[in-house]
Amino acid sequence: MIKEGNCVVIYSDEENIDLLKLTNDGIINNKKGRFLHKDIIGKEYGSKIYDTLNKNYIYVLKRSPELIVNCLKKKTQTLYEHDISFICLVCNALPNKKILEAGTGTGCLTYALANSVLPNGMIHTFEYNEERYKQVQQEFDDFENIRKNITFHHQDILNYNFDDFPLEYFDSIFLDMPNPWLCVDNMKKVLKERGVFVIFLPCIEQVYKILEALEKNSFSDIETYELINKSWKIIMNKKEKKKKNDDDYHIDNAVSINSVNNDDKKVDNIDTLNNFYTNYRLCQKENKTHTGYLTIAKRCLNDEHEQPEIKFENAF
Repeated sequence: MIKEGNCVVIYSDEENIDLLKLTNDGIINNKKGRFLHKDIIGKEYGSKIYDTLNKNYIYVLKRSPELIVNCLKKKTQTLYEHDISFICLVCNALPNKKILEAGTGTGCLTYALANSVLPNGMIHTFEYNEERYKQVQQEFDDFENIRKNITFHHQDILNYNFDDFPLEYFDSIFLDMPNPWLCVDNMKKVLKERGVFVIFLPCIEQVYKILEALEKNSFSDIETYELINKSWKIIMNKKEKKKKNDDDYHIDNAVSINSVNNDDKKVDNIDTLNNFYTNYRLCQKENKTHTGYLTIAKRCLNDEHEQPEIKFENAF
């Protein structure tokens, strides 16, 4: 049940998703109308809330990393959902892990990482811009479920020596900054053996520089990825615009039939296909084709832990 003081997500439509902290006398004014906070308090998450004129409605939702990406203010170039999910995967963001993030930005990734390392993990996030640092810290004060799992640092990581942290402290490190190759040596000191080092860079020229720095510092398993997101939506045609001409539809769209049929049976009857095509069409959503490059590396084992070379001379 939703209580006063809770921070909830208000969903008006796909383009209008906002965070809201509830107060008993609060009011929401948006394009859907005028909504009272007291009409939300006491409801269950997922409820439909009508405006004061009882015409339009919004949904009140529980926070999730995906919704947070859409809610947080876009004051910097932000990572998108497909980037964030991949970063959480390669950073091995699991319960009780310790992860360093440099370049807090909007806090979208910070929230997703903190949500992944619950209940006792810790995210140390660094932001050199004072305005962004104060803004995101204030926003996260309302996220009571993960706030204790995040430590914010107002520091330029290039000039930070990490004396406050033990050696080999972090399980993973993520950097989103213009010149990360300048701090690879420092990162190596606080990253555990076989720990994961992930760097996000928008330009391929920057990737070449970070690859050189990683090789110089003996990192292994170095790979670079570019994630391209391509999503589609199915739209129902209006009855008056139905067409029976098969040439208006591409036969490749037949793959969508399998997702419509719950029993996963193949559609053999061409009349069934024609009926589907005349009722539905696929429309590609507006997608961000390129956000950046993700370079991933692992810290090598220390020399003293490496297996000695076995010699087989005169063994037989």
